[in-house]
Amino acid sequence: MTSSRQDAPVPPPRDPESAFGTKQPAVHMPLPITPDLDPPGADRLGLTPEEQAQFREQGYVIKRGLIPKETFQPFHDLWWQQPPARAAKLDPDDPKSWVAPGRHWPEENRWSLPDNWMGKGAWPSPEEERLGANTGERVGRLPHKLTRDVGNYVWRWHGIGHDPAFVRATSAHPNVLYMVEALLGGPIKLPRRNRGIYSVFPRAPDDPETKLGPHMDQSMTEMQAVTYIDDVEPRSGGFTIFPTSPQTLYRTSQQAYNWVATDASQAAMDHIKANVRPIEFCGKAGDVIFCHGWVVHSAGIHEGDRIRKAVIQDFNRVRERSHMRWTAAGKNGGERINCRMDGVFAITDDDGDDPADGVREVTNQWIMDSNEFVLSRREVFADMFEEWNLGQRPVEGNVVAEPPWWEKYGLPLLPSGSVPRGGGGMPAVPLSSVASYEGDGIWRVKSRANNWMH
Repeated sequence: MTSSRQDAPVPPPRDPESAFGTKQPAVHMPLPITPDLDPPGADRLGLTPEEQAQFREQGYVIKRGLIPKETFQPFHDLWWQQPPARAAKLDPDDPKSWVAPGRHWPEENRWSLPDNWMGKGAWPSPEEERLGANTGERVGRLPHKLTRDVGNYVWRWHGIGHDPAFVRATSAHPNVLYMVEALLGGPIKLPRRNRGIYSVFPRAPDDPETKLGPHMDQSMTEMQAVTYIDDVEPRSGGFTIFPTSPQTLYRTSQQAYNWVATDASQAAMDHIKANVRPIEFCGKAGDVIFCHGWVVHSAGIHEGDRIRKAVIQDFNRVRERSHMRWTAAGKNGGERINCRMDGVFAITDDDGDDPADGVREVTNQWIMDSNEFVLSRREVFADMFEEWNLGQRPVEGNVVAEPPWWEKYGLPLLPSGSVPRGGGGMPAVPLSSVASYEGDGIWRVKSRANNWMH
């Protein structure tokens, strides 16, 4: 199967914020993976034959002490100063204050945001009327996303993910880039942001027991990594994956680089959750797990008394890409509309909506470093690792400083004005600023993905 036709059938549009999953619950409890279970080589750069085999067969490899733990101290200090920590009165010296802090969080927060929604105003709250969207339409991710997951409160500090010093200390750390090239092969796209710090808190005794929430991110990420910035013991919310899940899901996708699910994908996901025992990544600050980007994963079972702090990261090779993954808010009572893989928004005049109205809020999944579809529509490889390195070639530092998507498109992602460090985020912009109207309800988004190459 070698097709690379760009005129391949266009799959149905999907929401860039949605994950791929099924209703089948995970059957097996995770196996904690501690250093004594690592294959030889986990304590040094490079890949041993045993690690190469593990990644090819299981879809992951762990490197211990890859980043010195003192590297993270400035970000620990900054973490305790953030609005969610202050609102909950979290005390670094009082573990009792770490339990279920969401009881003190506001239902809605607009912390650390500039006044740049649609280019001119504050990010809206659910009850506000909006010119470009239905009242109550979601605004996408915030710098501080606060949720109550099953059994635990979770704080996803997305805003720190585009802090240059934080990126240099995590995704772009030389040891991390070395391993990415050793596994994925070059040229590697230099990371310019990651998803930030995901903190899972101890639950209160009367809260429900933690459960797994297996899913796959259905993004264009080729490799995913998770770095611990603090120690994580077994059953303390460790990042949990389902080994062999990428190998099972990959062959069900319609495309090799863009995830396009099929009926077989649904069945494969159910099989994985019913038959594969997940593993829980346990380790010290500076330990990193590298996984295939389509791995089925979940926050872990958390029955401990510490805060689990993990950095979620995405890596890709340099490739020709097409356009951004956009989603448009529902307007005048209509439903949200997602951009197709061919760059088209198809808007009808249902509910009295005006398809030619370009004053419609559009957003993207700004927490990702990989926000553009891959241009190639080729079918999956017979060997899913055909283009990977997996230790076959020496690491040469083949890393390319491709411009990030927000620079390519002139989008206002980074903090500005009085917005503090660790804040900011991609606001909605008008549809007419990213797409051209072609008539009959068709808006075509502009692609600037590969201009930098020429």
